[in-house]
Amino acid sequence: MDFSRFGRWHRALLAALLASGAAAALADDAPGFDRPGWGFATNPLHAGQFAYEQGLPDWSRQRDAGARSDLSMYDSLLRLGLGGGTELQLGGTPYNRLRQTGQPTVHGRGDTTLGLKWVPVVGDVWSWGLLGTAEFTDGARAFRNDHPAYTLGFDATQQTGGKVAFGYYAQWQRSGGKDSVQFAPSIGYQFNPQFGAYLEAMAQHDGTQGFGSEAGTGLAWQPLANLQFDSWVRHRLGGHAPSWEAGLGVAMFFGR
Repeated sequence: MDFSRFGRWHRALLAALLASGAAAALADDAPGFDRPGWGFATNPLHAGQFAYEQGLPDWSRQRDAGARSDLSMYDSLLRLGLGGGTELQLGGTPYNRLRQTGQPTVHGRGDTTLGLKWVPVVGDVWSWGLLGTAEFTDGARAFRNDHPAYTLGFDATQQTGGKVAFGYYAQWQRSGGKDSVQFAPSIGYQFNPQFGAYLEAMAQHDGTQGFGSEAGTGLAWQPLANLQFDSWVRHRLGGHAPSWEAGLGVAMFFGR
């Protein structure tokens, strides 16, 4: 697979953003980004704004009965602001790389996800929203789900009036006639307008594999209102969950 055009396209897109970024001053009502972390931004895109978020990559490691698997995912998310706190989203993993003990390395595209976000309340203290997604089984055989997955997520953000904010994320998913639920609280600290960090934990019950939990931390650097770089890491606490997860990413939005 030739990645040279892929790399040139990303560099050109980033250069165009930096060239126009000076016009986007840091504003109190600037939209947020859905990465990193389990939840999503409760300060949505305004009407006509467009966002692009990219893992560079996101990675997970799973150990099970002495076998190890490493999955690298270049996950992408496109967001379009429709107004009234509503966003249309299109996501997917254009490229995945899976290495498993005793198996040849596998490459391919993952499934496509279509989503609709609605954030009816954006306040000084509380903001909350809903995100519904449908994930289709159109990826390469090694990376596709066995069944379509339908997810409804709820995210609430609580501002304390200082540098600390709390997040509360809950998710329900149905796939193949089975239900899964997840809850992930977080706490964030904003060192300055450009640089912040967070801690998060997650507990879930999968309809197929049972309970699992993780905890992690991450950093986000936002040199411009419309540009963010992130890094994060998570570790399994117990049950069925990846042993380790980590990622690097970039997110940007266009429009006033």
